[in-house]
Amino acid sequence: MFTLNVVTPEKRLVLNQEIDEVTVPGHRGELNILPGHAPLITTLETGPLRWKVKGQAEQSAVISWGYCEVGPHGVEILADIAELPEEIDVQEAQKALSDAEKRMLNESLDDATWKSIQRDVALRQAELELTKGKRA
Repeated sequence: MFTLNVVTPEKRLVLNQEIDEVTVPGHRGELNILPGHAPLITTLETGPLRWKVKGQAEQSAVISWGYCEVGPHGVEILADIAELPEEIDVQEAQKALSDAEKRMLNESLDDATWKSIQRDVALRQAELELTKGKRA
């Protein structure tokens, strides 16, 4: 077992939780981390964060961009946004996704705005994927 910490600028989502395994949305795909993993620092993309505690159901959240540090005693995740399924308003996520997709159709967007909208679309899609059974 090792510890998991997930923090954002606004909250501590997971703090010193003893876990057996964590899967993070890495820059080049999902990264599964088990006890004894080699030390690592990597960037994270928007997507699902999943972790397991022996004898319990898998837990999950959505994160939006950040960093992951794997050390000898655990995993530290610093994310821009992190949400548990029960924190996600499905109707709000659906509306935000629709609005963002409409904004992407604007041909006069600069690169920074385009990338910001792409990140928003990815976050809303990840939120809706995580809350599939909770649709309004």
